[in-house]
Amino acid sequence: MAVYTKITTSQLQQHLKNYELGELLKITEIVDGIDNSNFIIHTTQNKFILTIFEKRINPADLPFFINLKEHLAQKKISCPKPIANKNNEFITKFLNKNSVIVSFLNGKTLQPNDQGYYLNITTKHCQQVGQTLAKMHLAVSDFKGYRNNDLSINNFQNLFAKFANKLEQYQRGLNEEIADGIAVLNSLWQNHHPMQMPKNAVHLDLFADNVFFDDQQNLTGVIDFYFAGVDLLIYDLAITINAWCFDETKFNYEKYTNMLDSYQNIREINNTEKNFLEIALATASMRFLLTRLHDMFFTDKNSLVKIKDPQEYLQKFRYFKQKL
Repeated sequence: MAVYTKITTSQLQQHLKNYELGELLKITEIVDGIDNSNFIIHTTQNKFILTIFEKRINPADLPFFINLKEHLAQKKISCPKPIANKNNEFITKFLNKNSVIVSFLNGKTLQPNDQGYYLNITTKHCQQVGQTLAKMHLAVSDFKGYRNNDLSINNFQNLFAKFANKLEQYQRGLNEEIADGIAVLNSLWQNHHPMQMPKNAVHLDLFADNVFFDDQQNLTGVIDFYFAGVDLLIYDLAITINAWCFDETKFNYEKYTNMLDSYQNIREINNTEKNFLEIALATASMRFLLTRLHDMFFTDKNSLVKIKDPQEYLQKFRYFKQKL
């Protein structure tokens, strides 16, 4: 965890001349960042967040991410609202890197234990996350931006192939289990005609570290849209269920029903989506099993990125697969 790009007060003061945000009072580094450098900017007007984009994000994807946040903010979804400069630009160069300034959200994320599990998720959290996700799904109905989800089921095999020959040394039999699982999911996904289900720009990473709550545990905002892309709404919901509705690797049915019911109070899931949900749940757990394995094998040992345990999502995949 660190800030990759260091900035000085004078550098930021010069940059802020391109905006109408008041005079700079203070800069605070946000050391929780993983992919980018983030700062709280305190000005005579308010507090804002400055993000300097580092190497992991494709610059070509930035307009989609930023325009999606702007669209959602306009629809009264509590998320960071991009701030335009005097030339009406959201994405600007700062120290020769792409950057953006967004509104500041109050609240903080839940904190995991040492093993990376969120043992503090309650049914109230799940209810509020379900409501907010449904509102986001309704809000994007007229969003025109497009970015392909490069971690969709169509990319599972290519991702798996990058480390398949390393799996036997990690866990005996896992190579065959994952290969079989991908094949089963691909077959089920195609047979259920996903083209008949609602599809739009969705978050695809609504984990507990991307949601803010206040001291009364009321949801105050959603952050980190840098995995967002166009995919099935039901798949986005399935990812969120995977993230919030387990106690470690034990499925919590009460949390699940609270999330699902609160979601459907805002946006009704159609019958095709209901029939597809169990497939989407297994597919979502496979996605995060694959990405965690990939990160485990390929993240540089000197990297600041904390590797998350693939076993969590192996157990979740096994749970959902038995229901297919």
